[in-house]
Amino acid sequence: MKRLGRIFGSLIAVALTVASLQAAAETRLGGRDFNHMTTGYPLSGGHATAACESCHVGGVFKGTPKNCDGCHAVGKRVLATPKSNAHIVTDAPCDSCHFNTSTWLGARYSHGTAMPGQCTSCHNGRLSMSKPATHNTGNKATKSCDSCHRSSSWLPASWNHTGAIGACSSCHISSPEVSIPNRKPAGHAATTLKNTLECDSCHSYIGWYPNRFKHNTGGACSSCHNGALAVGKPGIHPATTDECNQCHYSTLAWLPALGAKPANHIPYNAGTSCTACHIGVGVVARGAALHAYVAPPCKTCHNKPSPYLGVTGTRTLGSHEGSNTSQDCITCHAVQYNQWNNP
Repeated sequence: MKRLGRIFGSLIAVALTVASLQAAAETRLGGRDFNHMTTGYPLSGGHATAACESCHVGGVFKGTPKNCDGCHAVGKRVLATPKSNAHIVTDAPCDSCHFNTSTWLGARYSHGTAMPGQCTSCHNGRLSMSKPATHNTGNKATKSCDSCHRSSSWLPASWNHTGAIGACSSCHISSPEVSIPNRKPAGHAATTLKNTLECDSCHSYIGWYPNRFKHNTGGACSSCHNGALAVGKPGIHPATTDECNQCHYSTLAWLPALGAKPANHIPYNAGTSCTACHIGVGVVARGAALHAYVAPPCKTCHNKPSPYLGVTGTRTLGSHEGSNTSQDCITCHAVQYNQWNNP
């Protein structure tokens, strides 16, 4: 009889255990079916697979922290991975650098509030990494990190020329602060022009190429375009002693070029270039813009028959409004001439 009682008691214990396990399973299943979005704290990444009780300790739901350091810190009620001893010294919220809840890796500080020129307030070797030992001379030692580096990554790095003062050659010749690929190469000084001009006469701060001479300084074309300093006239070029800009009106390309001056071209003042009147291709200046380069007497062009002008704009002196052949147009048309030449 006692043995029967022990067997019956064991069966009851087993039944209670099974019922307890089923209840626990149903509770856990019910928890997984709960829509956590309704709490205002959506579960993602590692939070989505964590057991409920790892955050809701002792079955307490109310007051569970929602900010990262409410759990991910030493001495908190909820046990979660805290900052390592190697972590930079900071009191910024975790999500200032860690952008997802799946991994701690790939962290990057948002420099949105960082002030230009104040990099060392953090990059001082205590709060965050500082300059390496290779940055111990010149601008690398004294200038702020953002003079060369971007906030997204250390590389690629390039000197920010904003506000740069002084000649390019003070750095880009032999300065140890400039890498060898960014110094003037030995073959660059093949001509006097390349050897004496400053870098920015051809190059921009953005890159070494394209490297076209800027032509923003005065001077005769032939002083450079003589075949030694810069490309000169090719063998097939028409024979002429005129300066290049008499026909080549653009500094970007040799072509298109203005054609040769016709035999009946209007006479013009000495030293006047084609581009003074021929503004682009097929466009000729008129009025004051044209007459500024044409000297009296007017009858050189305006006396009919004129080898330079057609019927329009010409009159026959001696039979025009009581004129005589010894006069010039300006005798009567001085007002109009002055208007043209003094607009």
